[in-house]
Amino acid sequence: MKAAFLGTNGWFSTHMGRTTCAALILKGRLIVLDAGDGFYKAGELAKRYGVRKIDVFISHMHLDHVVGLHTLPLFPSDLLVRLFVHRSYLRPLLRLASHPYTASLSEHCARVQAIPLKVGLNRVPYPVRLLPLAHADPSFGFRLELEGREIAYCADTGPCKNLVKLAKESDALITECALLPEENKNRSWPHLSPEMAAQAAKEAGAKKLVLTHFDASKYQTEKARKQAERAAKKVFPNAIAAKDGMVLEI
Repeated sequence: MKAAFLGTNGWFSTHMGRTTCAALILKGRLIVLDAGDGFYKAGELAKRYGVRKIDVFISHMHLDHVVGLHTLPLFPSDLLVRLFVHRSYLRPLLRLASHPYTASLSEHCARVQAIPLKVGLNRVPYPVRLLPLAHADPSFGFRLELEGREIAYCADTGPCKNLVKLAKESDALITECALLPEENKNRSWPHLSPEMAAQAAKEAGAKKLVLTHFDASKYQTEKARKQAERAAKKVFPNAIAAKDGMVLEI
């Protein structure tokens, strides 16, 4: 399985990258994790790999995780796009993906469906476990079982039990790194430093840690991301800092 990183910034886009979006490349399907403004690349990726199904998992409704849905009209008509979100966010999602903000789902060329998820185990039909995380507004993490791999995706969050629970013995934990090394601030908007993310991966016994969602106001250079990677490796050696365009084997 490959993971392609289409947007690795948090909050807003800069020369360092677009906002949060990653894609797991499977046989016949893309699994997209959040839909920041790197999301438009998912349609291009589907064409490159010859897939006709895209499943999109939305962690929460902050704009840096959903603004890319505005580009759905670009997606070709032979695609089925399923948007998965916790049921508490289904109505806001449908509101955002309609007039007066953008074209409605029925106006897109691709077939687009919005599907609610519950906390706990969901089958879509592959297993997806959803748990709440620690953030300023409700944010949800996912654990997906795909082609013999178990992937944990935890976007905006501070340290919490569910972060470790979702990542337990996973093949990869993909999570945020909004804080700088050794930073432990902003309690009203919980986020992770590289050390916090690495500690969660270590406690969970995950095989790989991928850092993404770098706060665009703090991580303005490639050097800063490399410093975060080095800080994470001190706690959890198999850690890597993602960047836009990166493709990893998982």
